[in-house]
Amino acid sequence: MNISRWFLTLIFLGLSSSAALADGIDPALGVKGDGDASPWTGTLSVLMSPDTTGVSCTENLCNFTSITFDSNVNITNFDYLFSQSQGTPFSVVEGSIFPILTIISDVNTAHPEAILSGGIICAVSAEECPGVTTDFYLVTDGVKQGTTVTYTSNVPEPGTLILMLSGFGAFGLRRLRLKKTTA
Repeated sequence: MNISRWFLTLIFLGLSSSAALADGIDPALGVKGDGDASPWTGTLSVLMSPDTTGVSCTENLCNFTSITFDSNVNITNFDYLFSQSQGTPFSVVEGSIFPILTIISDVNTAHPEAILSGGIICAVSAEECPGVTTDFYLVTDGVKQGTTVTYTSNVPEPGTLILMLSGFGAFGLRRLRLKKTTA
């Protein structure tokens, strides 16, 4: 009985801390659709400075909206890597094509990182597309001035990597067992 209370307490604490973290507004990350497009190269780095095209800053916090891109491959997620600590929780921009936010490195670390997923941007050449979006632009709001943000598409999510490594580990153990039984 004590163990189940302990687990329930942990679950309650985890949910309440998640709700507290979700309360923050900045920095907000997003990918939205539509517009005239330029080819997407797979990565983009932007210095959050008033001198950078597409960046506006107020009180040392910057917002960025990129030009519109299209892609030659389907895009299923975007990785956001920040060059310095942000100090406030990440959130998702309203209307983002990718609504699921996965935190890789917390905003208080030296190089915060987050992945947006849960949507699809179809390749320009795709004959069939489960989504309707082929053109997109990147949106980032409330980033500390002087930060360089690197956007990269189609990064494997941590859950995918763990599942893949678990499968390789199970395969390796099976081969090891087979070698022991034949020897």
